[in-house]
Amino acid sequence: MKPANLSILQQADKEFYDAKGYLCMPGFVPEIQLQALRTAVAQLVENSRQIAAADGVYDLEDGHGPGNPRLRRVAFLDDIDPVFWNFAANSVVTDMAADLLGPDLTFRECLINFKWSGGGQAIKWHQDIPFYPHTNLSSAQFLVFIEAVTHEQGPLQVVPGSHKDTVYDHYGEDESWLGYIRQELLENIPLETAEELTDPAGTVTAHHCATVHGSRPNLSSSPRPALILGYNAEDARPYTAPAYPSSHYGQVVRGRPARYARHDNISLRLPPDWSGGYTSIFTHQQESGRNE
Repeated sequence: MKPANLSILQQADKEFYDAKGYLCMPGFVPEIQLQALRTAVAQLVENSRQIAAADGVYDLEDGHGPGNPRLRRVAFLDDIDPVFWNFAANSVVTDMAADLLGPDLTFRECLINFKWSGGGQAIKWHQDIPFYPHTNLSSAQFLVFIEAVTHEQGPLQVVPGSHKDTVYDHYGEDESWLGYIRQELLENIPLETAEELTDPAGTVTAHHCATVHGSRPNLSSSPRPALILGYNAEDARPYTAPAYPSSHYGQVVRGRPARYARHDNISLRLPPDWSGGYTSIFTHQQESGRNE
């Protein structure tokens, strides 16, 4: 029996997330919703054939072209297609987010990472909260597996319990923004305990904003499209401009608006100013890696 404060998860799910900093729910999204998402994603790929260069919405891999679309990310999905916004605002994922973060919930972002076949870019170890510091750490990202995710596709890897440790500096020794945790700091993190999240289509994973995570390249013959939804507890208020300021950013999707911001006793370094436009973690990590 579910406790009164949980709408869709079991108490054991909530306790696992609180202890480990992540959760994986296989086959969580109903097939009818999954099919609608697949159709909308296929349209994004088709639209990208007309995009010659990254434009702040479409982020492209090298070699992308009309006859060979190779996407890394598409952002602002909630503004592009109502299918995505309807899913972000009212679905099992929204309910899951409210169970994990609290009954008063705001929407932060909706995007998709493709990690294209045949070498889709790896993501170095990082935490999410350094990109968008808030007054508290009640923030999380949720990944929806549009298709099944296998070991060969470079799935998400998370370090259990790392959300209870340190929020690491994501800058280099020269004070340039890296977008990942540099090597000498990684020595403090038990990366050997990392869990790889592979499961069938419709699976939803959640990871805490301070959980250390990353992924390997996709060396398979199939892309790995993962829909990403970001939510905050309503009393977690941002210190900086959002990376993806869509028309729905900050909208309450569960519960009521907060009257006060809640502050955790934690020091969070400010990231670069994203108000002039944000590219993607792929671009930041790729460009900073060239300068190492």
